[in-house]
Amino acid sequence: MNEKEFFDTIKSYKLIANKSLGQNFLVNSATAEKIVNLLNINKNDSILEIGAGLGSLSYFLAKSEGNSELIDVDERMLMFLNEQFKGDKNISIKRQNILKYDISRFNKIIGNLPYYITSGIIEKLLLDGKNAEIMVLMTQKEVYQKLLSSNKSPLSLFLNYVANISSPIDVGRNNFAPVPHVDSVVFTITPNENIKNGENDKLFKIMKQLFLLRRKNILNNLSNLVKNKEKAWEILEKMGVDINKRPEELPIEFYINLLKML
Repeated sequence: MNEKEFFDTIKSYKLIANKSLGQNFLVNSATAEKIVNLLNINKNDSILEIGAGLGSLSYFLAKSEGNSELIDVDERMLMFLNEQFKGDKNISIKRQNILKYDISRFNKIIGNLPYYITSGIIEKLLLDGKNAEIMVLMTQKEVYQKLLSSNKSPLSLFLNYVANISSPIDVGRNNFAPVPHVDSVVFTITPNENIKNGENDKLFKIMKQLFLLRRKNILNNLSNLVKNKEKAWEILEKMGVDINKRPEELPIEFYINLLKML
């Protein structure tokens, strides 16, 4: 099937989009090709596509030199993908939940992330994608803007520790069918050496626990973690940290040093 026929077919399937899974199909072929090109694929690449849907990005992955694995949780999408790409030897298709899947063998990752689990997926990628060289992700615009706020959440703080995040490329809502209520952006995450740190799971867990009481200062949050306010006060005094600071006011170095002390 040629490019025009393929994307016309996707447009005709817009009525089967599952709202509960956040499905909106990318129907602009030029935009899809531009997104895939951000991966700079070569023949030695092992690529994972998250939530392949009806294959807007998969179409151009299939035309590349790399080997791509397409995953989705919707059986209807998988049936369509298997039919469309059955002759492509560099494409494999699996029914998998990204949050439960081993992603360690992939060096390049791409996906149009559903809004309702975007943060969970990015957390998974940053903690388990230790061999990833680049991640090309499409999200709702507001999600990207939250990620830019480097200290406003454990995820944004951790992201800026383990990777560099690119400027966004706008993808208007009219690029999709059915047309969503919001615009999207595409951006790249380029991991650095910190992503291979074996303590990252523990580090991120502590960060999440200390952000639980957002209106409380770090003393109250740490007291809640160690179950002893006096001990928490001693730790912060030893670290030279102002006990009245809130979690989002403290740099990543604080959490790294705290992990060592605990």
